[in-house]
Amino acid sequence: MLAGIFQILHTPFEDDGAIDWRSFQTQVDYCMAAGAHGLVVPALASEFFTLSDAERLQVVEFAAKAIDGRVPLVVGVQGLTQAAALAFAEHASKQGATALMAMPPYLRKAPKAYVKDYYRALAQFDRPLMIQNAPAPIGTPLSPGELVELLASEPNIAYIKEETSPILQHINQIQELDAGHCQGVFGGANGIYLIDELTRGACGNMPAGGVMDVQVSIYDLYQAGKQELAEQIHFQLLPLLNYAAVYGISFHKYVLWRRGVLRSPYARDPQKINLNPDDIRAIEGLWDRIAEFALSDYPFV
Repeated sequence: MLAGIFQILHTPFEDDGAIDWRSFQTQVDYCMAAGAHGLVVPALASEFFTLSDAERLQVVEFAAKAIDGRVPLVVGVQGLTQAAALAFAEHASKQGATALMAMPPYLRKAPKAYVKDYYRALAQFDRPLMIQNAPAPIGTPLSPGELVELLASEPNIAYIKEETSPILQHINQIQELDAGHCQGVFGGANGIYLIDELTRGACGNMPAGGVMDVQVSIYDLYQAGKQELAEQIHFQLLPLLNYAAVYGISFHKYVLWRRGVLRSPYARDPQKINLNPDDIRAIEGLWDRIAEFALSDYPFV
């Protein structure tokens, strides 16, 4: 069963926009040192939509080799069409992916009947399939009832990453409607609702960014019965996660860069919001609130 904090790997870039494989390795090393329960690539936080098809395949191959089976690897196989997604899924399976994850086709929105066929086709591979229920405009949100119907349609459709608002109520509703087909619901949204998600029965979270080591500590404490301490650390982390919610990839890559994980904070995302000096001062001040819970090998430098 998949459970815990599954970090979404970023695609590190050089300042000129080329993929930085050295930083990619350092990022995997950081995740291993932090005790990540699993890793995910390429997803939205990986800027997969800025990668060529060849780069997507290279990223998966590199990640699979670097991880070397130490933790589960969930591979994002969403495609513009069913045929494209199937090609990514076949490649991921050959690379030893533990599970596959996919949004519905994300450019031209498909009708619900096509979406059902899309997931049933992806379920043919001999590994769990996770439905990424991402919000618009990129995602095609599915209701809890529609998600549960898909879970019941194929044995390999087993997990959901729930990111549509209201996330917490949707976690409740999925569990109420499910007839035993769902093996787990992961949250997203940078882990901002992590404690509440776990309280409502989620199996974990798939966050982005450079505070995953803190979130692993929160999850592990919660599962060890130390919920009060887990909540205390989570509440100290929340102000930083608020910045993550606003600035997205720019925040995440800045933090990873400042911690020495990435050699550059460069992002390809054409809609990124660049941090200004006041943003940076605020983020660095808020870091001090949670630094004691982060890995000492990766401080702000």
